[in-house]
Amino acid sequence: MRSVVKELRIVLAMAASLFASFANAQEYPSRPIRLVVPYSAGGPSDSQARMIGQKLSEMMRQPVIVENRPGGAGNIGADLVAKARPDGYTLLFCSTGALVVNPHIFGKMPFNALTDFVPIALVSSAPTVLAVHPGVPAANIGELIRLIKAAPDKFSYASGGEGTTQHLSGELLKGMAGLKMAHIPYKGEGQSTTDALGGHVPIIFNSVGTGLPNYQAGKLRPLAVTSAQRNPALPDVPTLAESGLSGYEVTAWQGVLAPAGTPPEIIGKLNAAIGSIIKSPEITEKLTSVGNVPADGTAEEFAAFIRTEMPRWGKLVRQAGIKPDS
Repeated sequence: MRSVVKELRIVLAMAASLFASFANAQEYPSRPIRLVVPYSAGGPSDSQARMIGQKLSEMMRQPVIVENRPGGAGNIGADLVAKARPDGYTLLFCSTGALVVNPHIFGKMPFNALTDFVPIALVSSAPTVLAVHPGVPAANIGELIRLIKAAPDKFSYASGGEGTTQHLSGELLKGMAGLKMAHIPYKGEGQSTTDALGGHVPIIFNSVGTGLPNYQAGKLRPLAVTSAQRNPALPDVPTLAESGLSGYEVTAWQGVLAPAGTPPEIIGKLNAAIGSIIKSPEITEKLTSVGNVPADGTAEEFAAFIRTEMPRWGKLVRQAGIKPDS
């Protein structure tokens, strides 16, 4: 009899837990949502997070507060979310670097990208752009490579931080072209772009969206994109593969994740909302106008995508010759 009562209590406890989870999902969200961007303001993650956050706030009828937590190539902000309460009120808007590049570069990671998060929605993908200050006398990649080889101590390149896809893009170029060139990491694209515009760093790898206004104004000269195909926002700019580096390809992506343990009902509600936002004509136009390719799909598909991306980026890191930190 006691065992029957015990089993009944377990069943009732499980039912109560499921009911509470369902009830929470039904009323979610009932207060502001924090959307953490692990990079500084002004970069692609920040701009897309604010775009998506504003629309999500309108749909959910709750404030969505974008919070920049840069540092550690995205590790600091991502770790904050990994250790947050899994209730759907602290989310991560993150790019490729912190999730699938950093594990191959940093000897010790503060979180496990595959087990400490629940993917919600893939938002977009885009290449990096290799650009130079107008004072650099190079109109194409071939000319730039010759300049660097002739004076290796004179040239350096800026990126948005250690372990970012911009950093990896530069190291892959160095490895494939046989170049010696110093890497100058910054805490986000905003800072790296400011120094490139000022001529303090002659070469920069940055996102299409961040660089586009400066390319159009002639303040930076784009020489190549890192994707396998040309980018619609920069149709006249060749790929690095076209420019003589056959097989060169680096493409970054942006997505939204939650701490592991977040109820699946909340994940589903957020995925449906974000998917609807991405497919809206207004957001599609905004994304594509700055070189992003809008994404679509379920949370499960995003999770599977991250699992396939992890070894692919590990291979790219090794190909670029980047050694893991001790």
